[in-house]
Amino acid sequence: VRERVCSNSNQSSSKLEGLHKMDSDSKLLLKAAEDYFAVWNSKDLKKLENCFVAEKAVLRDWDISVEGTSKVVEANGNIFKAVPKIAIEVVKVHPCVCTCSASCEILVKLNNDKNEVLKVVDVIDFDKDYKIKALRAYKG
Repeated sequence: VRERVCSNSNQSSSKLEGLHKMDSDSKLLLKAAEDYFAVWNSKDLKKLENCFVAEKAVLRDWDISVEGTSKVVEANGNIFKAVPKIAIEVVKVHPCVCTCSASCEILVKLNNDKNEVLKVVDVIDFDKDYKIKALRAYKG
């Protein structure tokens, strides 16, 4: 089932069946995004590395632009060191089956002296195995 999510080759001819399939695939994308944020909040770099495709991942936000899984993990590790109490609260995930991606509305809680909270949208592109190919974060 997982391999079919990001492929157009197994589209159904029945509109009703297609909607059912899309719902199921959307749930898989939703779970992949939620699992990623749970791992991110654990700050476990080894588990975080396992969320990304081998050595081809891309991370881009308003301060960082890196390519390669080891650099993506290192960049996150630097965030965890700089802001040790940082945590993400997922507000809403918008899965898109046709692009095998999810747009995620999140709150990045810095948990610092100022109690700062950043409103962010992460756009996550997944491969057919739900490994992250690219993550683009937009602050707003």
